Amino acid sequence: MGRLRKRQFRIPGRTRGRLKRKIHKAGRRSGGRRRGLRQQGGPDGQVRSAATVQLAGRAFEAGKQTAPLIDVDAAGRAQALNNCWNDWRESFPIRTASWTVYHDIARHFVQGFESGKGIRLNNPVLVPTRKTIGAVVTAMNEEKALPAVLDQLGRLPLSEIVIVVNGSTDRTFWSARTLSGGIVVHFVRPLGHDVGRAVGAKLTRSDILLFLDGDFPVFAEHLVPFVDAVDQGTDVALNDISPYIDVFANRDPVSVVKEMLNRSLGRADLEANSMTAVPHALSRRALETIGCANLMVPPKAQSIAVRSGLKVGCAMSVDVISRNRIRAKNSGHDNPVAHLIVGDHLEALSYLLRAEGPRLSSVDDIRNRSVLGRVSS
Repeated sequence: MGRLRKRQFRIPGRTRGRLKRKIHKAGRRSGGRRRGLRQQGGPDGQVRSAATVQLAGRAFEAGKQTAPLIDVDAAGRAQALNNCWNDWRESFPIRTASWTVYHDIARHFVQGFESGKGIRLNNPVLVPTRKTIGAVVTAMNEEKALPAVLDQLGRLPLSEIVIVVNGSTDRTFWSARTLSGGIVVHFVRPLGHDVGRAVGAKLTRSDILLFLDGDFPVFAEHLVPFVDAVDQGTDVALNDISPYIDVFANRDPVSVVKEMLNRSLGRADLEANSMTAVPHALSRRALETIGCANLMVPPKAQSIAVRSGLKVGCAMSVDVISRNRIRAKNSGHDNPVAHLIVGDHLEALSYLLRAEGPRLSSVDDIRNRSVLGRVSS
């Protein structure tokens, strides 16, 4: 890798000239060479700065130089490519850029690797960490949706994937077994809400764990911020659903009780965000502190995390509300799933009351409760 690092900081003359011509051409189209030197339009319609374009060119050349170092047929090719990407990107301020810019530059690195190898990969997504990443997916009668979920997860450099199939009457198990290449745990009977996450987590060994459901896919690019948040020190990285819920006066009981619990924990900043929603990510420390069994009741697990001093925060906003699969049990004003989630939060509040007393962390400095006791004695 030493030789690679030495060569990666310069762009060959041919590539540099091609980039300059593109920038100048963009400048003429936009009304002037000076403007063209500052920015260039990308294939997705977004405007990229000249510095970003230059960095993308460097990433392409670095990926091309990486090609001879990685065996095409190696089982750990994704992890090896990701490690080479991290060796290169640490020399540049890519982490501080927007995620759009990050993925653009990472994509050029992959394209350079493909060019050097003369192969085409399955549109892999590179992540800014060397830590091992695992995914836990729960699925019940998701024969049609699960392949798309696994396809997106397959784009990430995962070290392991655990799929917990339970209570399925369709071919969900066979889809998981054929497409995942990971561990498939099969229960004939339904496990109930969130129990599959606890079962899957117990079988993992990775440093960072992603939790998803099998009912709809989440783009791999949208999962990277969760991985990055844990890599940067967050123990519980939540999905920020705040942009997708109504104002407080119009919220459903589930959203209200979620925010109530967070305020009881002294974390009003978390608003209505909860481990009940996917995707979310946990560090290995969080899993060991919370305990796999407590993942069966996500609000209680979140309460344990906050009380234990773990770092809990939001990583990304993924719309799981409008995309959530409508079923008889989770639709309507008064449905069984809503009752279950409210009950989970009441269980979490009960845990807090036992741990911190009837007033939780609030102190009563106004009432002198001892006076009545002395008068009556």
